[in-house]
Formats: sequence, C-alpha cells, structure tokens
Amino acid sequence: MSPKFMEPHGRIGLFGGTFDPPHWGHIRTASSAADELRLDQVAFIPAPHPPHKQGQIHTPYEIRRQMVASCLPLDSRFRLCLVEEKEDLPGTTLQTVRKLRQLGFTEDRCHLIWLTGSDSLLELGSWYRPEELLDSIEVAVMPRPGFPLEQAEDRFLKKVRLLNTPLIEFTSSEIRARRQNLEESVPIAVAEIITKHGLYKLAK
Repeated sequence: MSPKFMEPHGRIGLFGGTFDPPHWGHIRTASSAADELRLDQVAFIPAPHPPHKQGQIHTPYEIRRQMVASCLPLDSRFRLCLVEEKEDLPGTTLQTVRKLRQLGFTEDRCHLIWLTGSDSLLELGSWYRPEELLDSIEVAVMPRPGFPLEQAEDRFLKKVRLLNTPLIEFTSSEIRARRQNLEESVPIAVAEIITKHGLYKLAK
C-alpha cells in the first residue's frame, strides 16, 4: 500500500521530527492531538537534516522515512509530508512552513497547526526566528515527561496552545540505547524494519 500524502484541505497538524525511530509515544500523542484539535490530517515530516541535532549520528533518512510510512495505517488521519526532502530544506520549522504556504497550503485552503513537544518549547529560544514562527502558524504543544511547561519563556508560552495529550515515557534515545523493550515501544511494522536493517546494534 502506497503512503497517504498530505493534501491542502481541512485542518492539518504538522508533526516534524527525526523519528529515529518513530514509537508509540509519537503515535498516541499524534492521535490524541488530532482528536483534541479536530484535525482532518496529521502530517508526519521526517527531517533529512535535523537542525537541532547536528553532529549526531542518525539512521539514514531513507530508512527513517520508511519507518514513518509504516505507521500511517495506524490512524486514518495520518499522512506523510516529504517537503523537506523534495525541496532540500534545511529543516528549520519556519522555512518549512513558508515553503508549504508557497506550495498552496494557504489559510484560504487549509488551516495548519504545528505540533511540538514541551521539550521543544523549552528550547524555542534557540530555534530559527521563533517569534516569526509563532506569528506564521498556530503552534500546539504536547506535554512530555520531564519537561514542565512552567519552565517555558512567557513570551512563547502565551502564544501557543497547550494540549492535554497523554504523558508517555517512550523516547527514541532510550530505544536506540536498548533501554526500552522494542516490542512494547514501537509498532510491529517499525520493529520489523529495525530488525531487518540491524539498527541500534540489534541483530538482523
């Protein structure tokens, strides 16, 4: 089955990330955010060049993209957005949003909402032109364990929408370090790809 790609209509949540690997925390919070925000689509945007993780070693983008695509059947609203790959974007959120607007994802056709975790909100000051980003798109924040919202800067906190998505302990870094059970932390299709490619020092 070929992946479902984002289309410029309805209410669309944009969920960017490295997704190395995508896990149940991503899936369940994305579905919950879709319910709370009444989204028609949730578009996963795997980052070819994660701007906030320069110098780190990542699984090749093609495999991460494949893992994300394997998760789409888990919710009928899930879509894949490859704009950062196709347009060779640097991965900064503002530039990604601007390119989507240029490609026809304008407010007269659809309403875009950027979905992010509270961990990213606490680091927003280090992002590329964060004030312009918050003025260009609605941003909804999903809480994450260990990253309390009260530690966020007021100038950012007052401009975002705080969601009531579930707190889920799974993290990609813990999975890569093999400190979390693979079968419990990722969907079956993702586990199969990890095993096939021997990712994270797991045997093929």
